Formats: sequence, structure tokens, C-alpha cells
Amino acid sequence: MIAVPGGVSRLVAGVLAPVRILTPLGRGVLVLAVVVTALAIRLNWQEFTQLGVVAFGLLLLGLLWQVLPGTPVADLALRPQRMVEGSPAPQATLEVHAGAAPMLFPKVEVPVGHRTVALRLPFLGPFAHHTETVPLPSLPRGVHRVGPVTYEKTDPVGLVARRFETGGSVELLVSPRVTDLSVFAGGLTNDLDGATSQQLSMSDLAFHALREYVPGDDLRHVHWRSSAKAGELLVRQYHETRRGHVTVLVDCARGAYPRLRDFELAVSVATSIALRAVRDDFDTYLRCGEHVARGRQAVEMTDAACRFDAGADDYLAHAAEAAGQVSGTGLVVQVTGAARALVQLDAAAQRFGRGADWIVVRADSEDDARLRDNGALREISIPDLAHLQDLLARGMR
Repeated sequence: MIAVPGGVSRLVAGVLAPVRILTPLGRGVLVLAVVVTALAIRLNWQEFTQLGVVAFGLLLLGLLWQVLPGTPVADLALRPQRMVEGSPAPQATLEVHAGAAPMLFPKVEVPVGHRTVALRLPFLGPFAHHTETVPLPSLPRGVHRVGPVTYEKTDPVGLVARRFETGGSVELLVSPRVTDLSVFAGGLTNDLDGATSQQLSMSDLAFHALREYVPGDDLRHVHWRSSAKAGELLVRQYHETRRGHVTVLVDCARGAYPRLRDFELAVSVATSIALRAVRDDFDTYLRCGEHVARGRQAVEMTDAACRFDAGADDYLAHAAEAAGQVSGTGLVVQVTGAARALVQLDAAAQRFGRGADWIVVRADSEDDARLRDNGALREISIPDLAHLQDLLARGMR
């Protein structure tokens, strides 16, 4: 293979640069101009000379058009920037400010994730302003980047065209499909800053009533003044104050799911449970791989769920890290696929200590909806979201 000197390659690239921006029509006109000019010189035909001059003149006009000052500016806005998978797609508002050169029905392309939306704008005179509504395609769950806008600057004849990027890009968050769950009582742990419950306790802050002493009661809880009046020992009883702590772990291992749709189902299941916990004012911890959301805000849960993806099998390490970050959780929900071994799920649950309730939800689109008890772990298999409400209610009893 013959090596080409760097200076020669740069010279060739400089010569070919104008050719690269020619449209197919422009290349045809260039070939025509060269051929008719050669024939005019060879045969001394004045008509071919005039035709060659016109062809080269049009090409020169197209090249000069590209160097006219004033680059157009396009601003892209999304409303809304968040949507649920399967809902009507949002629309983008495109505002175009033309430069000094008029825009002759320019072709505009808007990248949307891995797709591209193309549209043709009307004629825009110098420094004109135009607003266009861009319909976006339906998109799967995830974070999709919209923009920047690309447009073609074309001369009046359409012989020379250059592509420019203008403006920035915005993120469109598509959250998973969810189902509305009823209130569940799991995940409650004793917390003196929590709300009072109907469960009675012998040691708390919210006083309930006095009752008769029974053998085994702590004598520190005897109310001596009331006991003296009643002639028998009476002890204090309290309402238990509780706060909900729920941990939801999504198995991020690609190998745990025989089918990709099972992982998407797992994300929908986990998000549905997390949103129900948030609505019940529980402290909620939702995790899939390195993506974590915690708190009591629904938007934090859905935004994190948009970014969940399947990858390497680091589930046990992530479960151990979650156990270290969440202290005193009352309920651990593990959402996984059909291929995850039960012994690994049990090992992950053991990291959270004995005070927590454990439940496993398997997303398996080829299995039947069922509930199984496997020792300390209660296991739910669901083929679709429609079965989650009933099976979760039975599994939490």
C-alpha cells in the first residue's frame, strides 16, 4: 500500500471540499458543465460555451450563498418533559429565527433518541421568526435526548447544501407503566417520630389507657396513684408510634430475565410498589443497579425508574450496599426474573436483618400468576401488571 504524504492528502481534501456539499442535482450540473465546456472548446460551439458558463455560474452562486452572513437559530421546548410509556406522545415547540440570508423552505431534522423527525418549514425571509409544532413519535421507557436541531442551508436552485446544528438538546423522561395499588400495611417499624397506630404497646409516647396488671408486666409501667384508688395494680398502655420504611430492589442482571419484556415488567412492578409507599408517606428506597431513589417524592421514583437498565450481575453487591444505606427498614421487596436462584434472593434478604418483612416478586410473562411460601421468603409470580394488586394484597397478609 502506497503511503500518501500528509500535505498531498490535505490538498486533495481541500479541493474536494466544495464537491462534498453539492447535492445530487449539483453534481449532475457540475458534470454537465465540465462536459459541455470541453465540447465547446473542442468543437468551438458557442451554444455549449454559453451553457457551460450558465452551469458554472449557478454552481458559483450556490457556493456564494453558503457564505452569506447570519446563521439561523432554533430553540426547542418540550411540553411536558415527562410522560408515561404508552401515553400520547408530547409535542415539541420549535422556534426558528432566520439569519441575514432567506431560508428557502428549509428541511429541518429533530433527533429524538435513536430516531429522527424531519419536517419542511415554509419560506422565511431575512431575520424572520417562525414557530412550528413538532409531533414526536411514541417512545419506550427511558431517557431520550431530543435535539439539537439540524437544518440544511440550500441555495435557491438546490445545487449546494450544508447541514448545521443549532440550539441545544433537552431530555424527555418516559417512565414505566404502573398500576394503582391499595394501601398495604407492610414496612412499618417502631419510630417515636412516626404516626400513632391502633397497635398497642407497653412502651411508647402516645398514652392509651390503664389496664389490670398481669404477671410478666414490667413494674415500671404500674400507675401507682390509680392502683391505690382502685385497690389493684394498674399498668399504662400506649399507642404504638410507627413510621413506614420500604426498600424495593430491582434485579439489574440481564441473565435473571429470559426475556427483555420481563425486565420491563419488573421495573413497572417496582415503580408501582414504590409509588404506593410514597403515597402512604413511607420512607422509600428504590434501587436498580447504580440508580437509586429515596425519599417521599413520587417524581424521584419515576425519574429514577426511567434510567433503570439491565446489565452485569452485581445484584448481591447492590443489595449489601442498600442494606448499609437503609437502617431499620420494615419491608424489603425484591423484584427479579424467573432465572434468579431463590438461595441468592434469601442471601440478599438476610443482609437487612431479622426485623424486616421479606417478599419476592418474580416478573415472568410466561408463568401463571401465583403465590408461594418458601420458608422465610414469600414469593409472588406475575405475568403482567393486572395481577399485581391481588397477589400483593394476599402476599402482605
